[in-house]
Amino acid sequence: MWSGDPAGFARRELGADLWEKQVEILESVRDFPRVAVRSCNGSGKTYTAAHAALWWLACFPDAIAITTAPTEHQVREILWREIRRIYRGRGGFMGGRLLRTSLELGEKHFARGFSTDFPERFQGFHEGHILFVVDEASGVREGIFEAIEGSMTSDHSRLLLLGNPTSLSGYFYEAFHRRRRLWRTIHISAFDTPNLSAGELLRPYLVTGKWVEDALINWGEGSPLYQIRVLGEFPSESEDTLISLRVIERAVAAGECAGVSAASGEGVEIGVDVARFGSDRTAICVRQGSRVLELVSYSKKDTMETAGLVSSFASRYSASRVRVDVIGVGAGVVDRLRERGVQGLTGVNVSQRANDWERFSNLRAELYDGLRERFQEGRIEIPRDERLVSELASIRYSFTSSGQMRIESKDDLRGRGLASPDLADAVMLAFARRAGESFGIWI
Repeated sequence: MWSGDPAGFARRELGADLWEKQVEILESVRDFPRVAVRSCNGSGKTYTAAHAALWWLACFPDAIAITTAPTEHQVREILWREIRRIYRGRGGFMGGRLLRTSLELGEKHFARGFSTDFPERFQGFHEGHILFVVDEASGVREGIFEAIEGSMTSDHSRLLLLGNPTSLSGYFYEAFHRRRRLWRTIHISAFDTPNLSAGELLRPYLVTGKWVEDALINWGEGSPLYQIRVLGEFPSESEDTLISLRVIERAVAAGECAGVSAASGEGVEIGVDVARFGSDRTAICVRQGSRVLELVSYSKKDTMETAGLVSSFASRYSASRVRVDVIGVGAGVVDRLRERGVQGLTGVNVSQRANDWERFSNLRAELYDGLRERFQEGRIEIPRDERLVSELASIRYSFTSSGQMRIESKDDLRGRGLASPDLADAVMLAFARRAGESFGIWI
């Protein structure tokens, strides 16, 4: 009855409250082998994917649905949490055995969720009715898509990709560009959603006008995060972007997984960027090995208060290194910390000459290039802090007439309407290379 009407099934049988783009996604899965959805935050795309998977299982005999996302946490706690909620809310309408990431209805009739650690998990499925759902598709490894494509040999196979368009390369990006003729593509901007298009709060569980207004203030209209999370557009990331959003998002995903991994065993190091102006914030980053343990920021703290906060962090974590930017009021913070006997204290003047002065215009450029290498090589795990992500993705570089790399100054960033990168600078200091480090000023 419902095999030709997935939206009707979702509404009547599952109690779904759908808006037009969600209906378009469901009907596209019905009609096209490959569907790719690039979307803003809070559009209800994962909610729709859960309904698509349940419709598929309910309406086709011996149907299989395989779902994935970049991390186990995303598989278990985002898409499958939605599937579990809908299924239980309808009294387990299909029967079967529901677990955290699987719904078993029969030997050849089931849904399962896999993380993307092992591409071989996605091989060997060649049933007549098979649906693959890939959530947050920009962050999924290319080998997974190769394995999925190898399983889409039957006449009634489907592949649904959904996500924020965070990367300018890869399988998800190509679905909207070079390989577009193979795909049914759907774009969702925050301004398409019911609350924004109607100008009133019709569905409070979707993105709101207030959130979009805050995003404009926090990120700026030209920032990559605004383009991705509000407009649902691929970022206009230029060649002078120091750290690509793709590797930043990878570091965030690694940080989300770090909660179940073993402790580093390495010493704890702290980076501090001290506020210079009224709108700036003092930022403190605590890291151990590749992992950021804590990242905080404060406003309207004087030198003594800031020194007290840093001293408290150093004591709590038994920090082996504490690096403080000494430019401006930071020098007073370093003096006070030295009086308090904080161990491993280093004042860092990032405007001074780089250790490798032939390659870098100053120490700031050298340290940021070292941070870039960590992101590129996957040797860093950071928290999901949208402000930090925005700051890191907004940093640009250029070269002087003598070929030295330089990093865009804070004044230049303000000139582009962006906030001072206080959190990013604290992370940069926490992960600074140790060469040349000593008590007092780092030169």
